[in-house]
Amino acid sequence: MISLFDFSRHIANLKKSKKFSEALSYFKENKSSFTKEQISNNEYIVSDLISCLRYTNQLDAGFKFLKIYDIQIDENQKERILNAYGWLLWSKYKAENDSANSLDNEDQSFEQEEEEDGDYQQQDYLYDKNELIERIETLILILLQLNSDFSKTLVSNLFSIVLKCEKKKPAPNWKLVNDFCNQIDPTQLSTDCSTIQVERRGRTQDMEMASDFENWYAYKTKALMKLGEWQECFETSKEALEKIDNFHYSNDVWFSRRVALSKKNLGNAEDTIEELEAILKKKREWFIQKELAELYYEKDNLDSAFKMSIDAINNFGPLEFKVDLLYLLGKILNKQGESDLAFKHYTLSKLIREDEEWKVPQKVLEELNQFEKREFSLSELKNLTLELKKYWNGFKTNENKRKTSKFRSDSYSLQGEIVKLLHDNERGKDGFIKSEGNEYYFTASSNWHLTTELNVGTKVIFKVLPAKDGKKERTRIIKLSE
Repeated sequence: MISLFDFSRHIANLKKSKKFSEALSYFKENKSSFTKEQISNNEYIVSDLISCLRYTNQLDAGFKFLKIYDIQIDENQKERILNAYGWLLWSKYKAENDSANSLDNEDQSFEQEEEEDGDYQQQDYLYDKNELIERIETLILILLQLNSDFSKTLVSNLFSIVLKCEKKKPAPNWKLVNDFCNQIDPTQLSTDCSTIQVERRGRTQDMEMASDFENWYAYKTKALMKLGEWQECFETSKEALEKIDNFHYSNDVWFSRRVALSKKNLGNAEDTIEELEAILKKKREWFIQKELAELYYEKDNLDSAFKMSIDAINNFGPLEFKVDLLYLLGKILNKQGESDLAFKHYTLSKLIREDEEWKVPQKVLEELNQFEKREFSLSELKNLTLELKKYWNGFKTNENKRKTSKFRSDSYSLQGEIVKLLHDNERGKDGFIKSEGNEYYFTASSNWHLTTELNVGTKVIFKVLPAKDGKKERTRIIKLSE
């Protein structure tokens, strides 16, 4: 009969050789030679078995194994087992959010054999999403106390998988993001910034990534902004600006914007205008222009509100994202006595929502009910859009027109949303981006640093490069959109 040491070593050697299925088969064939206590007390066997089950995508079987052998996950557990369990949680959460967590035949075979032991109930090892997050939170708190390189790497990955998976959804659950951040003390997170290699214009360059510490503040403050928790958003955003030494992804701009918006919603409009004007000089985004236009409108400065709104509507960004801006333009024009134009802007805001199958807010319907005019039908959306685009373009300065013309003759930037993925494999991803009613085909190689972030619902800034040498025009994603 083999010894426990030889049993453990053989499993370890098979795992090291990446013969994961063979390791699992060997375990099943020989486990009866040992008691459950002998197996459960051997950190090498336990961690190797969990890892092999994860590598063969038998994730639920991994949790069941822990249940059968009564493996406790707490601060007294061996670090080797905690790390194996943590990566199992990571894989399970990713699979759940990728909707790809289905058992293959081999997984079913392993589960059937273990089920014959009669030591578990299904609900004891299969977790719903909330319990999965709770287990991740619990494990992170344990791992933070270990303070080893392995545990730091695992904490970073667990922290990121929950937040990134939620953010990339078409309708993120910002309460979940906020609650998750609340369970973690940011001062215990790593301030180290890792570096990855990216390919740009045919050259490989180093790119520094944000630390977990910085990412905590980025996700936390955005969640607070989305939830309307303005006092905490103000305090946490200010804290981020004070405590983070080196910002990434323009986070200093986004933190400053959240400070300004918090002040606005806490009743301090004057400071908000000054701060947003300063931010706009660094980041000329249409939604910042819209926020400024709203503040000017509230101050009854209609000329500034109109100019800023026109700048925003002419700025890059899909028109369907600007339905509230159209509503604001309608209000400004109505106050300026341009009732016909106001009606058309309200109508376009309504028709775009109907075309996208979004709910039309009551405020839009109430404004439209004030006009005794013929309602536009959805079939008239295209013509109305073209009419108003011509109106907006008439306010562009000659300098802006010259720059736009020159820019578009070479390449032009747009804001859009990924609406379809065709392939997602070791070569990278490709699919379609929708922008201003048009769809653009894109590709992204597997070694590009943002490829993993590109999913259906992700908003991106991209350029359309003109056709050259008989080839079709190309779409190049520049960055993710806030």
